[in-house]
Amino acid sequence: MGEGPAVVFLHGFPELWFSWRHQMPAVAAAGFRAIALDMRGHGQTDAPANVDDYTVAHTVGDVIGVMDALSIEKAVVVGHDAGTTAAYHTALMRPDRIRGVVGLSMPYAPRGLRSNIELLAERLPAGFYMNYFQKPDVAENDLEADVGKSLTRLFFANSGDYVTQKPLLMIVPKDGTSTDTLPTPPGPLSFMSKQELQTYVATYDWELTAPWMGMKLPVPAAYIGGTRDTVVNFPGNRARAEAMARDSGGPAAVFLEGAGHWIQNERPAEVNAIILKFLASLK
Repeated sequence: MGEGPAVVFLHGFPELWFSWRHQMPAVAAAGFRAIALDMRGHGQTDAPANVDDYTVAHTVGDVIGVMDALSIEKAVVVGHDAGTTAAYHTALMRPDRIRGVVGLSMPYAPRGLRSNIELLAERLPAGFYMNYFQKPDVAENDLEADVGKSLTRLFFANSGDYVTQKPLLMIVPKDGTSTDTLPTPPGPLSFMSKQELQTYVATYDWELTAPWMGMKLPVPAAYIGGTRDTVVNFPGNRARAEAMARDSGGPAAVFLEGAGHWIQNERPAEVNAIILKFLASLK
């Protein structure tokens, strides 16, 4: 959409290119070419059955492959949630192709000596959803039992509308499912219409990164998070967001008061303004 310098949007879980519907027109209207991917395994793109086909190298290759197919020499990448992994690592592995990076929700942290999966298994209960989902077929069985119910609860529970005093850790009870950990919204989602929700319902590695251990992002980076986002409120993530912006020479990290995890849908005007200001600084 649009013409000009390219901006590539990379969604998270459990989302689609559609998650960027508020950002693409604004970016295009500002004189940029907006491109949003259905990430590997999501939406209408390929979904290889082998988990070995979902490494960081594969997702970086997908981003660069799309750029090559569209004859784009350089781009700014914008990632949300799991999409930030692809965005940050594309900047790390192919800085020759990336002008800048914007991360929403999940801040960048340099690679350490141990994988996140190993650390989560050690520090959080087996019922924590990321640990729980490591078991074969568990995530599919839970979420596909009632896709509409699962997505509605997931979108609500991780939004700014769900007011809670502490982060929602999603600890799956014994003999329960991941959906059981999520609250039922009292009414329609404030930031997503029934038709928009139906679009989601109807559609629906670490070892390889050793050479980049401890490396800072080699391109300017911007960060946007919500103060009610569970990810933002995980211990250490705010400091990581501030360090990411500082170390990359980008603007200061921005935390939108009252916003939750789905920040580009909950606060589209504010997110668009921050992204456009960052894009203008790269010209």
